[in-house]
Amino acid sequence: MKRYEALQLLAASIAEDTIVVANVGPISREWNALRPSEANLLQVNLGLCSAVGLGIAKSLPHRKIVLLDGDGNLLMNLASLADAANQLPLNLVHIVLDNGAYEGGGGLPSVTSKRTDLALVALGAGIEHSRTVDALEDFDVATREAQGSPGHWFIAAKVDTGSVPDLPTQTMDGPEAKYRFARYIESSEGIQVLRPRYTHI
Repeated sequence: MKRYEALQLLAASIAEDTIVVANVGPISREWNALRPSEANLLQVNLGLCSAVGLGIAKSLPHRKIVLLDGDGNLLMNLASLADAANQLPLNLVHIVLDNGAYEGGGGLPSVTSKRTDLALVALGAGIEHSRTVDALEDFDVATREAQGSPGHWFIAAKVDTGSVPDLPTQTMDGPEAKYRFARYIESSEGIQVLRPRYTHI
């Protein structure tokens, strides 16, 4: 299945106040085109999507958190799966759009194109609701179930390589995405996230 078509299905089913954390690269660009929202935290650095998402999930246990990760990104920090599983979040949906390649770095194959099964890795780490899907219909069913149920969910979605060119979307770098998201959390939760930096003269 094509990643963009899978993300289209997710965008059609996701709640307005669901927080989405997406890793750096084409996934953030495509998701921002489909669901431009201040509830998106985009361009999260390599290997950190799961860790950042877990921190948000534990800080805001009443909010649903969806992670949009890549196989190459997650492989850089597999320990984050064990960390997340042992924190027992009840509001976290981790979706890995697995194309078996380091697409953002030129397309070299990742180990998921061979023997490594990320859903089995997640299951072994302690994430009981772990599965692999490779068809759009199954992806839609799995993501709707995960969004509508409590618990920690892991979905490895096997997608083709390639991204949609020339998407009509505003580019956003990491710092801009971070500050926009922080201000959204401040306004929607009524809490202070950003604090002024004081300098001593």
